[in-house]
Amino acid sequence: AVQATAAFADAPEIAPASLRPGTRLVQLGAFETVEKAREGWASIALRAGALMDGKERVIQPATSAGQDFFRLRARGFENEDDARRFCAAIEGDDIRCVPVTHR
Repeated sequence: AVQATAAFADAPEIAPASLRPGTRLVQLGAFETVEKAREGWASIALRAGALMDGKERVIQPATSAGQDFFRLRARGFENEDDARRFCAAIEGDDIRCVPVTHR
């Protein structure tokens, strides 16, 4: 399992600044640190398996109510319907998935 985790953790990571407005993403969580966001990606990818094929990791810094955090998002969707289907397939006990549009 450790080797699988390492492989999933090495997924391409896209800089949020390189995304064009209107890019379809899904949000998979919010974490206190970049490292925890990457661990979250590896954990989700292990459970989701082939559903994560072709998806790229986006970790976006954010602040809300004075708290800094990091949004964990995935890129690799043709349109909103594609993102919604992915979320419907991946959501489970402790995986939350929300389609979003990069602004």
